[in-house]
Amino acid sequence: MHKRWGLVALLLAVALGVGVVLWGGGQTPPASARDIDELLATMSLEQKVGQMVMAGFPGYSAGSEATQLIRQHHVGGVILFARNIRDPVQVANLTRSLQQLAQSSGARIPLFIATDQEGGIVARLRSPAAVMPGAMALGAASSPELAYEAGRSTARQLLAVGINMNFAPVVDVNNNPANPVIGVRSFGEDPELVAELGAAFIRGQQEEGVISTAKHFPGHGDTDTDSHIALPRVDHPRERLDQVELVPFRAAIAAGVDAIMTAHVTFPSIDPTPGLPATLSHRVLTGLLREELGHEGLIVTDAMEMQAITANFGIAEAAVRAVEAGADMVLVAWPADWYDAVRVTQALVAAARSGRISQERIDASVERILRLKLERGLFDVAPVSATEAAERVGRPEDHALALEIARAAVTVVKDEQGAIPLEPKQSGKVLVVTPQLSDLTQAEERGTSLSTLGEVVRRRIPDAQEIVIGTSPSVSQRSQVVLAARDADTIIIGTYRANQNQALLVNDLRRMGKRLIVVALREPYDLLLFPDVPTYVATYGYLPVHMEALGEVLFGDAPARGRLPVSLPGLTTEGK
Repeated sequence: MHKRWGLVALLLAVALGVGVVLWGGGQTPPASARDIDELLATMSLEQKVGQMVMAGFPGYSAGSEATQLIRQHHVGGVILFARNIRDPVQVANLTRSLQQLAQSSGARIPLFIATDQEGGIVARLRSPAAVMPGAMALGAASSPELAYEAGRSTARQLLAVGINMNFAPVVDVNNNPANPVIGVRSFGEDPELVAELGAAFIRGQQEEGVISTAKHFPGHGDTDTDSHIALPRVDHPRERLDQVELVPFRAAIAAGVDAIMTAHVTFPSIDPTPGLPATLSHRVLTGLLREELGHEGLIVTDAMEMQAITANFGIAEAAVRAVEAGADMVLVAWPADWYDAVRVTQALVAAARSGRISQERIDASVERILRLKLERGLFDVAPVSATEAAERVGRPEDHALALEIARAAVTVVKDEQGAIPLEPKQSGKVLVVTPQLSDLTQAEERGTSLSTLGEVVRRRIPDAQEIVIGTSPSVSQRSQVVLAARDADTIIIGTYRANQNQALLVNDLRRMGKRLIVVALREPYDLLLFPDVPTYVATYGYLPVHMEALGEVLFGDAPARGRLPVSLPGLTTEGK
């Protein structure tokens, strides 16, 4: 149970214009709704609107941009990306500085400090942190217990560096193999499995004290467009949304999720207004999410600089529309121009002054924000210690959990010729083909601590040859691999969201009649492009723990325990 810091003392300090140490000090009188009402009454419009904005900023320290956002524009939260994160000590120093800025300015309200620590391909805090495998790996493991522990581990490490809010889990139901932006970020295509694992992850995070955010409402899973670059549309009737997309969000709400993030996706069956994304729809955010589904926590927008928004509305106007629709916080996450967050606050203040947004509407959101900060203990959190951060991030038990999840996820989808397990002494000459990994969407920020397939194989077969190719290998690269394969007895090739060029190479190797093992290092849908390969394995990720678990399965040190959390149309069904 979090200790609650009484806002009465805060009010007195604000009224007298004196400084207050919000964290510690032994002042722990009980807080109440009346305290929040009184705090609201002391806040200026600019301070209230600022609480409704979460902003990104450049750099590893709280420089002039962060200082202006917090002191002059009173933002209620900040979001950290890889551009802000170097190591646990640096992040702890950064978050402590940010909270000190908030403590010494305005209404002296602590910040939400957020990040996207989904696990897998979307994780901002990386090595030496123990990054959990992503949602689809948990879906393949099909274990609520592991999802719960992943949430707990993620939360412990975030709190150690002063991050108190996580934009995770993704509870989109990924039932579209062509989805370009969700994919392995989803637990799978079964709404009930996604609901169960998402709720377990939420419980784990929130029991450790980190604010959880289920995303992207009402569902980004069945799209073939990336909302970072265009406006997707989901045309399913409401009955289908109730049976699929909305199931995990209902479970998240039942689990007491602190916040829900909106999707920049249009849903004509909910709101037929042409070209209106859910983020800007009153029918979606207030009518469906708030009133029908009963979500009482925060509603946070996805990043407002995404092209689904800016190409159609402009960031300032869209921010006003989002608040009119029912959003509590507007996220301006990774702008090319950090001052966009200031423009958003200015637009919201202007809309409130003109009467376009009512005072009651502003107060309702600010009250939710303050109440959540109070309930999660932000007013009574001791400053993070850089020394403790270094000790508490990446503990052996957290790395062990990540490996346990990766082991439970590895899926041998097919092995028609019994190529697995490999016997090093009987494998002959081994050729390993590894794709050069890259970020495929703007949501990703790939880390540097990666292992190649060749490294995994050479631990058992030191003289194995490895060739690294592009994710869209050229004719010359494909020719190089085929030439090397002529002298090989066993070929292991990794694919990474396979495209036509990867498929051409895989099929060239298949026709050579050698022992061939294909490993999908991301989504398992790659098999659809080369369905006749005899042996196919899915890892759902390329983190070092995925590679270690893969090696154990390939060489018979551990059984493959994962099950497909998605179906491969025309080939397999989910769970096979």
